Amino acid sequence: MSHPAAPYEQYYVHRVMSKIRSGQGHPAIGPTARPLRNESELLEFLLKHGLQPGDLTIDYGCGSLRLAPPLIGFLEPGRYWGMDLAQDFLDLGRAHLSAELAQAKRPRLDVIADDVIQRARAAVPRFIISWHVCSKVPENRFDAYIGNIVAMMTPGATALVHFPEAAEMRKQTGLAWARPRSQLSSAVARANPNIVCKFDAVVPGEVNGIRQSYAILTLAA
Repeated sequence: MSHPAAPYEQYYVHRVMSKIRSGQGHPAIGPTARPLRNESELLEFLLKHGLQPGDLTIDYGCGSLRLAPPLIGFLEPGRYWGMDLAQDFLDLGRAHLSAELAQAKRPRLDVIADDVIQRARAAVPRFIISWHVCSKVPENRFDAYIGNIVAMMTPGATALVHFPEAAEMRKQTGLAWARPRSQLSSAVARANPNIVCKFDAVVPGEVNGIRQSYAILTLAA
């Protein structure tokens, strides 16, 4: 309320960092962050879609790198590029990596901005993955979120976007939503009608009407 003109993203960062600095911790960011299933989940799904060690891979919404170390370890040096909303998140992520892994693999970490998105596209990433991020995006920022992912795709690229799937938009917590797959496919079509959008399950079944799903976006070579 003190900053009515500030963007939602700034509010989200403030809420998360306030919890961390007060000692409450946060399940997705910082020292108390833990994977929902296992730390190698990012790598496992990318391997399922054909990831090779030399593929430039963008981790869009990487947070404090709670899922990144196995992927960074698999990729060749300099082929992992993490992006998130705030330098605070990225600094916590660097602290999460071992010095040996950071030195050997030279991951790149950047705060999301228009010029960063443009540089990423120019680097021609093979994969873009956004995992446990989509649920944090409110409806009025959703086109911008999907638009950034699509903007980094060049012919031959694949993007994987995890989301909690429900029949209609549904709040899960104060800062998290489940949404229908039609919201993703519509946003992708608005961003680039040449991208094919398909869906698959992260895990089978549903809990309280919510499925853990992911969108598979492809742009033909």
